[in-house]
Amino acid sequence: MLSAPMLSAHWPAWLPVLLPVLLPLPITLAAAAIDLRRRIIPDLLNLTLLGLGLAVAAWEDPALSSLAERLAQVALAFGLFWALRALHARLRGRIGLGLGDVKFIAAATAWIGLVGLPLLILTASLAALVGVLVAILAGGRIDRAARLPFGPFLALGLHAVLAAEHAL
Repeated sequence: MLSAPMLSAHWPAWLPVLLPVLLPLPITLAAAAIDLRRRIIPDLLNLTLLGLGLAVAAWEDPALSSLAERLAQVALAFGLFWALRALHARLRGRIGLGLGDVKFIAAATAWIGLVGLPLLILTASLAALVGVLVAILAGGRIDRAARLPFGPFLALGLHAVLAAEHAL
């Protein structure tokens, strides 16, 4: 059976870099578009992103312990952001991070591991701040009651981390 390292000798030089970055794109584009329209990221898209991410992680490192470790990281990311969501809701009296966003973050962790999570969150947060600034400059009104779909920014963050990881 051919493994990823054996096959990579036969691929064009750019394919191993570009493929992992673009592979989740249909899923992340759909999640972003739906979140923009309906303010929800469907479970099916999050599960697909999770499954494909775990498959890619297993392909890149076929050791079973590596897959178990990645699953543990996914669970930890979900638990951490679910707790953050619950804490914010308790302190502020409103939901600040949607459950679909929490699930997306966990699914993204299947792709990038916990090590890539801070960069994903930083990229998504900065992109969201730029989006808010553009909306304000365009005459939009942003106040405490404004709801910003975070899924498109999380998708951007995931692809930014994947690009950074595979370009090195």
